[in-house]
Amino acid sequence: MAGVYEYISEFGETTFAERPFSDADNLALCQIIYLPLETVISPDLSAEPVPFTDAANAYFQSQGCKHRRLGLVLTKQASINLMRMGQAKRFSELKIVGCQSAFRQFPALQFGAATFLLPDGTAVVVYRGTDDSVTGWHEDLDLYLHHGMQSYPLAVQYLKDVAAQFKGDLIICGHSKGGNVALYASLNVDKSIRDRIRIFYNNDGPGFDNYDLYHGEAYGELLDRYSHLVPYASFMGMFLAHDYDYTVVDNKHHLGPFQHDITFWKIENGELVTREDMNLLGKLNDVLLSNLIFRLREEDFPVLNEIADRFIESVKLDSLLKAVKILPVVGGRVLGAWIKTPKDTRDHFRAALHGVTATTVNTLKDFHRDTVPKVAAEAKMFVRRAMNH
Repeated sequence: MAGVYEYISEFGETTFAERPFSDADNLALCQIIYLPLETVISPDLSAEPVPFTDAANAYFQSQGCKHRRLGLVLTKQASINLMRMGQAKRFSELKIVGCQSAFRQFPALQFGAATFLLPDGTAVVVYRGTDDSVTGWHEDLDLYLHHGMQSYPLAVQYLKDVAAQFKGDLIICGHSKGGNVALYASLNVDKSIRDRIRIFYNNDGPGFDNYDLYHGEAYGELLDRYSHLVPYASFMGMFLAHDYDYTVVDNKHHLGPFQHDITFWKIENGELVTREDMNLLGKLNDVLLSNLIFRLREEDFPVLNEIADRFIESVKLDSLLKAVKILPVVGGRVLGAWIKTPKDTRDHFRAALHGVTATTVNTLKDFHRDTVPKVAAEAKMFVRRAMNH
């Protein structure tokens, strides 16, 4: 079964006039946006757009003409796909402009976005998800602990600036955190901009800390152009308050957390392979994560935030890949941070953690009596399949 790379190879000679922008094109762009293209392309949206092939070659040369992995969970496949796209007639029609990024450790901020121009003048705005930085994952925590992220105002402003610079239709794409900030931006710009959105892609992005945005008028206006894609055993996409207006995508990987990687999403004849519904494991993820998230009290948040800040600051590295390479050292630093934490804070944290354990047990009990054994059986089957592949 094919994936993004195979799609690029199969339809690379098909122009956008012959085959309009598709779900698979959305995945391809969401994967390469993890590459720091801002190192070779100006952040200025009014600058001369760079032909895709030129941008791909410039980036590859900046990496010593080697495909490099982007981190612990981000493989070199993004670089491989970028160069394959640069050689393809279809993607050579694109131009890239406005590659912006922002990074700050405290308060945590990791933001990236770029605009791809189609031959017909449509601007495809693509937001970057969480990169390999500890700061990026810290900002993900802030989505819950601080009821929002530092990336939000930047995402809104970027979309406003794109809309002001380019007068045609808009296509909005984002994977993971990128899907979340893209949705936030689209729902928080003027209706005149939102009306120009031809289609919006949220690829397995987490939800928000409450359901307010989903109940708003803006969400209703966007809904008929909203393509929310999740893998059938979605884990990341089930975090927080999310909508259920999603399409379930088949996957070459069998375990929920690994299905988050776009590389494993199945494509056949240029179209995403879909399922009628999530499997039992995906449904359990949804129920369990919802129960865990919404059981915490407001007074728990400052404590969790303090613990998170102490742990992250103690790591003294800003790369997950580097941290894993010296894991015993990192573990010692985190333990030291825990010991230095005031006793009342540690006691409060333990109480919250105990509540998480109790919630997990109760969720499993309540999750339809004959369903849990099926979930366990499916999980074992997935493990066997993964080992065989």
